[in-house]
Amino acid sequence: MTHDERTRSAEELAEAADLYLALGRMTRLLRRSGDIGALSPGSAAALGTLVRCGPMRLGDLAATEHVTAPTMSRIVSGLEKYEYLERTPDPADGRAQLLTATEPAKSLVNGLTSARIQRFADALDDLGPEHRRALGEALAILIERLDD
Repeated sequence: MTHDERTRSAEELAEAADLYLALGRMTRLLRRSGDIGALSPGSAAALGTLVRCGPMRLGDLAATEHVTAPTMSRIVSGLEKYEYLERTPDPADGRAQLLTATEPAKSLVNGLTSARIQRFADALDDLGPEHRRALGEALAILIERLDD
């Protein structure tokens, strides 16, 4: 039986709704913490991908972030405006460009200057290592399943 065919109880659906709403509320609360360079969630996610994965072409970044190339082009333009990324020629193909996160972008993404990440880290301090690990593993599984 696939997950599309499964019949769920009212309790299971209520639990899913509660978790969904809690994730939305947590995101809104963190957004109120300000900063992250006035970046939208999509811009912050794209920048985080560049910092973690290294330089990549615009099309590859768009595919990784599951957005269209025109959408990613707009995101990249905004990131360039804040000087969070730079374009360099792709050594494998001189006609193409690689997008590379700048040092200020790396500091921002790595939490050194982000009030949002600092606030989230403060909240995580109240969780023991086993709970943080479980949360990370559970979120990774959910993201993978939603990404299918």
